[in-house]
Amino acid sequence: MIGAGVRTLLNRDGDRRCYNWHTARESRGGPPARIRQGITFPALVYGVAGMPDHLTFIIHSVDERSSLDLLVKSLEDIQRLLRHVDYAIYRQGSRAGWAVHSLKSSAPTLTLTPQREDRQAVKIVGRGLRLVTEGTDQPPQYFTEPALENLKKMRRLFRGKDRARSLSVLVDDEKTATIEDDIADKADRVLSAGYHNLGSLQGRLDAINVHRTPTATIWDRVSGAPVRCRFAREETDRVKELLQQLVTVTGDVHYFSNGRPRSVTDVVAIEQLATADQYLEKAGFGAIPDRRVHEIGAAEWLAEVRGTRE
Repeated sequence: MIGAGVRTLLNRDGDRRCYNWHTARESRGGPPARIRQGITFPALVYGVAGMPDHLTFIIHSVDERSSLDLLVKSLEDIQRLLRHVDYAIYRQGSRAGWAVHSLKSSAPTLTLTPQREDRQAVKIVGRGLRLVTEGTDQPPQYFTEPALENLKKMRRLFRGKDRARSLSVLVDDEKTATIEDDIADKADRVLSAGYHNLGSLQGRLDAINVHRTPTATIWDRVSGAPVRCRFAREETDRVKELLQQLVTVTGDVHYFSNGRPRSVTDVVAIEQLATADQYLEKAGFGAIPDRRVHEIGAAEWLAEVRGTRE
């Protein structure tokens, strides 16, 4: 039963990394190289002097010509990646969207431009893909758990008869990254480098998805990141009533290695915050006793703390 929760577990500075003292690292690449062949998918114009102008994806097929199936699957995967990063940047869905600017060349070249004035995503996507393909275990800025899971799924482009050899990523026609058949391993390195603990997050409940495993997305108040929270299907109607409300979600909180929350599983409590003061409240430094939780389970442990366990 999803009911009253516990206070957010933070240290005195409001930093959730009390469980893990990882040091954030940023990998740095060498000078970019130009790409002159393949199937090209430029995307997004920045529109600010001195900033990147466009983002390009080039598919290198194992065959002389790329199949329509490979082209369609590549477009689908690129679109999903951009949608996830867009959501993390702008805190809204893809209503503004992306428009096809041109499609030309014997090696199909697809140029996309955004329909919003703020076009910073070109730099964010390019840099994030560079870090992931270089093998970092740190999450790039705005690359959420769904974005990284989408990257893992891109391994399908390198399977079967009509497969890709590689997919190059260019920023302003300069090579930034190369996506190859090890992309699932590279993305999983970021996902598996994190840690998890029983705890709680506070934020505004922004969206609900009941397809397959029901999830609610909250905007974490500390990190500002969107966090997916998986809850029991029978709680769907009650959770819908909390849309756009400030809530506390309690469960098994999963973090990236730099301490940024990415998801909450085994949710045992979603409660609406009664006042704005509750939203600003921080607990003292501490931790939930993992041994006891493992012995009796998260729900029973909370009941024991509240004195309601039978």
